[in-house]
Amino acid sequence: MAPNSPHQSNASAAPPNDLGAVIEQERLPAGREALPEPLVAHSQRERILNSMARSCAAKGYGATTIADVCEPAGVSRATFYELFKDKEDCFHAAMELALAEAMGRIVAVYSPDKPWAAMVRDAAATFLELLATRPGFARMALVEAPSSGQRAFELYASGKRVLQSLLERGRDDPVEEQAIPSSAGRAALSAAESLIVGQILAGNTARLGELLPDIVYITMVPYLGQEEALRQAREAERAVAPTDG
Repeated sequence: MAPNSPHQSNASAAPPNDLGAVIEQERLPAGREALPEPLVAHSQRERILNSMARSCAAKGYGATTIADVCEPAGVSRATFYELFKDKEDCFHAAMELALAEAMGRIVAVYSPDKPWAAMVRDAAATFLELLATRPGFARMALVEAPSSGQRAFELYASGKRVLQSLLERGRDDPVEEQAIPSSAGRAALSAAESLIVGQILAGNTARLGELLPDIVYITMVPYLGQEEALRQAREAERAVAPTDG
């Protein structure tokens, strides 16, 4: 996380069980319907954003050119520059679209009254499913964004802080008696992210859902202890196991 990010302390200012407040403080849209109208209403614009994500996944942000974005989207360079100032502006908008979808799906399965373990499991399953079905956006958001300029990094970091706020609820209901350090959420989330990114880089994005038991264990063990985290992971494993017939 960038030490000079203007949003760095926002997530900690809201109660950890108020996901909507955390998303609002991070200035992220809680779903596509919350995006500014031009981001979703213009079909050319959305084709360009999807093309940007695909090109970044295939070539990396640095190697992506305006032509790489325009040609698959079926638009001219003139149309591109009517909608975006430059490549960075387009990439930022694509990140906003990806995060809007991610936040919307997580909000849909979130409830402050849901048990913490069930909330984490459901949020993880939803997030992995989204990444698996949107491989271009998955690579853009988790591989390219952290090193593609300050604006993209701030969006990436804001999304991470929202996810961390979900884990922080675990500090209120630990199974073990010792105090849970405030760094537990960051460390667990970083470990889970490393596992996901490794699969993306290996070309296994479509199979990210299979990581659910591992992600559940990694994110829960600092809060619940090994025995309970293993039990939760086994439940998650049953949820993703293929059924006969």
